[in-house]
Amino acid sequence: MADAATSILLPVHAVQAALDAIEDTVAIVGPDGGIVAVNEAWTRFMLDNNGDPGTCGVGVNYLSACDHAEGPSSDEGPPVARGVRDVLSGRTEQFSLEYPCHSPTEQRWYRVQVRPFESAGVRYATVVHVNVTEQRLTEIRAEDLDQEVAQGIQEKTADLRQENTKLDAFIGAVSHDLRAPVRHLRGYLGILRRRAEQRLSDDDRRLLDILDGAAGRLAQMIDELLDLSRTSQTVLRVQPVDLNAVVRRAWTNLAPETEARRIDWVTGALPTVPGDPDLLRLAFENLLGNAIKYTAGRAQARIEVGVKREERDWVVFVQDDGVGFDPRYTHRLFGAFQRLHDDKEFQGIGMGLVNVRRIIERHGGTVRAEGHPGDGATFYLRFPGADQPDRPPD
Repeated sequence: MADAATSILLPVHAVQAALDAIEDTVAIVGPDGGIVAVNEAWTRFMLDNNGDPGTCGVGVNYLSACDHAEGPSSDEGPPVARGVRDVLSGRTEQFSLEYPCHSPTEQRWYRVQVRPFESAGVRYATVVHVNVTEQRLTEIRAEDLDQEVAQGIQEKTADLRQENTKLDAFIGAVSHDLRAPVRHLRGYLGILRRRAEQRLSDDDRRLLDILDGAAGRLAQMIDELLDLSRTSQTVLRVQPVDLNAVVRRAWTNLAPETEARRIDWVTGALPTVPGDPDLLRLAFENLLGNAIKYTAGRAQARIEVGVKREERDWVVFVQDDGVGFDPRYTHRLFGAFQRLHDDKEFQGIGMGLVNVRRIIERHGGTVRAEGHPGDGATFYLRFPGADQPDRPPD
């Protein structure tokens, strides 16, 4: 085997044949910037683009030609000349630049790549112009598609917001209009019960109880729909909100539901976030109310509110050790009138978590839940971080 440092001496025509076999345009530039060799692709490209061997061929100073370039790609000439000079002088080991080279009939992009080599102690540079048109067109098409998709998403988002606003207004109006008929129904049921009390059989009373219960449930659903409408349409009064105070107030408001209950109430230091204090209190009242409800079967329950940091966001969690839920149905938790537990076990109509999600989303955040049957549930509220977010007190 020949030593790795051994040079193979080839005839000039063999070297030229090797250069001509390369599809990209190639020129060899000497230490003074003069072109000492080119391949067929270089010559062909030069002639196809109205070039002249006297200005682009062997013997021409490539640095001078780039410095005084004219035509569509003239702006890239001086930077290429500087790059070749840096490679020839040894200031850098390689140079690369992508540039447009459009013709009257087509769009084209090239990438010039310059690398050095030495022969007999003299430093030369290989200048290769690679056609990257297909790659560049693919990138442009991808960028255009991304812009179209982004614009489409923005338009659809705006349309959805407008539709949601109309839907919320409709829900509010319809719910308000339904309250009077339901109130009348319950009133007349009461009158009927009092007037016919002496003539009612046990079956009659049972039927009236069913009707009264259904009317009461309908009234509660209407009230919940009105609350959802108000939550969605209320103008946010954004200000710094101390979540410690919000949670304490929510817990105080729920005191009647905790009477005769043994609950280990745990709360960590919570951050201050920008938001609407009344809406955030409503969100925590719903979450804590659920925790109280679904731990009713425990002699000693535990409810915890804490926080953790995920990147720049605050994630506040409400955790209980109650009945939990089947994780297969997590997607139903935040749907309107969706219940994962029998109404005989736990009363409710399934609107509280809808309100929670709507409130947190209006604050730019997200809500998610984790749980397992008999192992409690945890709800996570993510609040977007600020450049200098307030941290929980030590």
